[in-house]
Order: sequence, then structure tokens, then C-alpha cells
Amino acid sequence: MISSKRSPISNTWPKNARLGFILGTNSACGADGRVHMNHANGRLIDAIAERTGGARLCVPILPEIDRGMTHVLQIEPHDVVKLPPLRSTIHAQRYFFSARRILRQFASTVDVLFLRFPFQLPRALLGLPQPKLLHIAGDSTEAIKISADYRGLKRFAAERFASDAHATMQRIVGEPHTRVATNGADMWSKLGCHAGRVVVSSCIYQHEMVPKENLDRHDPPRILFVGYLRPEKGVDILLDAFDQLRAKRKLSLTIVGGSDRATGAEQEIRDRVAASPFREDIRIKGMIDFGDALFDLYREHDLYVLPSRSEGTPRSVVEARALGCPAIATRVGGVPTSITDGENGLLVPPNDPTALANTMQRVLDDEPLRQRLAQTGIDQRSRYSLETFADQLVGELEQLVPPH
Repeated sequence: MISSKRSPISNTWPKNARLGFILGTNSACGADGRVHMNHANGRLIDAIAERTGGARLCVPILPEIDRGMTHVLQIEPHDVVKLPPLRSTIHAQRYFFSARRILRQFASTVDVLFLRFPFQLPRALLGLPQPKLLHIAGDSTEAIKISADYRGLKRFAAERFASDAHATMQRIVGEPHTRVATNGADMWSKLGCHAGRVVVSSCIYQHEMVPKENLDRHDPPRILFVGYLRPEKGVDILLDAFDQLRAKRKLSLTIVGGSDRATGAEQEIRDRVAASPFREDIRIKGMIDFGDALFDLYREHDLYVLPSRSEGTPRSVVEARALGCPAIATRVGGVPTSITDGENGLLVPPNDPTALANTMQRVLDDEPLRQRLAQTGIDQRSRYSLETFADQLVGELEQLVPPH
């Protein structure tokens, strides 16, 4: 799904300046040659390309379109350069030299680069001479520490690669003619950035930000979680907190999401729900495509909870607030950049189900507080739209474009 209205080319974008995107987001090509990728990255690329009058793209291409590739890019097929399939950081190493050669040839065809991290082969991006904006989406080092995807030698290798990637990003940050946009202030500080800005990521257009008309709480209250079922998302903490609170009062929990990896993480959550004494009040909806059905769920619930152990600036928090569902999230990563505690949401410590349960109870018992948080989120929604996010990134890119 794309915007119903095309954005105008930026008035300050230099005429004929050529922008190139380099992403590690595994994508695929349809029968017409157009690139299919996940909606979050796809929407952002198209929004930026609209503002710059077009762009080129270098991205890993898989043989087949998978379920998560729901966005069809507007970039023309002749402006797409294919990288080998980089299914994982470890798997990608076999393609290092061929990918490095492709990346350098691609970079030579554009005037300014947009590089998105994490990237499976970060060292291949060292020393690119073109001016560049690094968009840092999250902290892979923290995510790997928490993840259950890696064990034994595989975990050792993943941790080494993550550490090397962080050091490589720091080196690229220090290269000439480089600016950085980090999702949240946490990564800005960790990387020692000096030129650029801190941002809050978004993939929801302003015209989609239609909040619920009635902010009154349901009886019993309805709690919502949206996200991948991975250890770093802390769903186990939410289930513990829900059980504590449900023992005191009637309420329900809806979990939207599934696993995008071949691990047992999703089944562990399902088993945990099945073992709950309150399992009849917990629904697991599975994966729901980004769009109206998901937006309706935000509008149908009274409180959104994101109990993550590691995050950048979660888009789900932006979506929940914009649609009138106040948010509670953990004080990790870039979350405090998105949520101002007590103003447009509430923050809780990670890995603490009792603190989470108490905060959920506080919001549900204090209806004026819950409605104030909801209304503030609605009032601030344009700050966190995809249009605002794209404008911020284009503003950084404009400072890098060499004069023609």
C-alpha cells in the first residue's frame, strides 16, 4: 500500500542530484521486475524517493517473494542493482567480495548515498567515497545478547560479528562527508555521532492516522501487543504481568504477531498462553498485514503495551498513539526518545512484570490519566507521521549533496 497522494519534490533538493539507497533488507522481484520488500522499509524508500525526484536502489534479492514482502516499490526496475541473497550475517560472509564489488560500482553511479544499518556485510561499506547518510535502526549487539536464535559456536560467531559491525559503524561515522540519523538517542550516544540528528521511525501516513472517536474505556478493559514473537520483545514479561493483574480484575489481552525466524520462540509463547489460568482471556491473532485491519485493532483496545528488552524507536508505539490507544513501554534503547514519560505514554523498567502490572493497573484505574495520554498521542500524531520522518531524512541528505 502506498500513499494516496504523491509528495512534491523538495524545493531545496538540488536538481539532477542522484540518490542511491543501500539496504540489507532481503527483498524479491515480481514478474514485472519490481522489487517487493517489507512495508516499513518500502514505504520509507518510496517517500524519500518522491521527495528527491527518484532514486536508485542496491538490495539483496531472494529467489521468491515471501509473506512479509507486502510493499511493491515504485523505483523502476532499471534503477535496481541486485545484491546476492544475504539471509543472515553468517550466511552473507561467503558473498563478501562479490557484494563489495557490486556496492562500489553502484555507489559510483550516484551523488549521495543512504545506507541503512544493520547491514549483513558492514565492512563492505567502508571507504565509499560518496557523501552518505547512515540511518541506524537499532542495536544488533543488544538484540543478539537477548536472542534465543543463537547457541554454542553460532552464538559466539554472532556476537563477534555484532561487535565488529558496531566498530565498523563507528569507523564509517567518522568518515568525511558523513551524517547520521539514529532511531533514538541511545545509539547516537553509543556511536559517538557528531553530525546529523536523532529520529523516531514511522511508516504510517498522516491520512491513515484516524483515531477512535470514543476514548472511553471498555468494560472489561482490553490490552494489546503488536510485534514479532521473539525473546527481545518481552512477551513473556507481558504474560506474567497480565496474569498478576487478571488475578485482581477482569480484562483481556490480544497478541498480534508471529515469528519471522526458524526458532521455537513463537511456540514457547503459545505454550505459555496455554498454561495460563486466564488463557480464555488471551487471544493470539498471528501476523496481520499492515493496514486497515491492524489499525482497527489499535482503535478497539484501551491500552497498548510493549515490554521489549531491546528496541530502536518502535513504530507500533507511534501507530497506537496516533489511533487513540495510549502506550506503556519499557525504558530501553530508543524508546525514551519516542515516549516522554507521563506526557504521551508511560515508561517502565525492563524485565519487571510486577512494575508493568502495577503501571497497567494505574492507567486502567485512572481514567482521566488514560484519556489524557490518549488525547496527547492524538494531538501529537503529525510529529510522528511517515511524511515527517521522510522530511527529516531528506533534510539530512540535502546537506550532503555536492553542488552541480
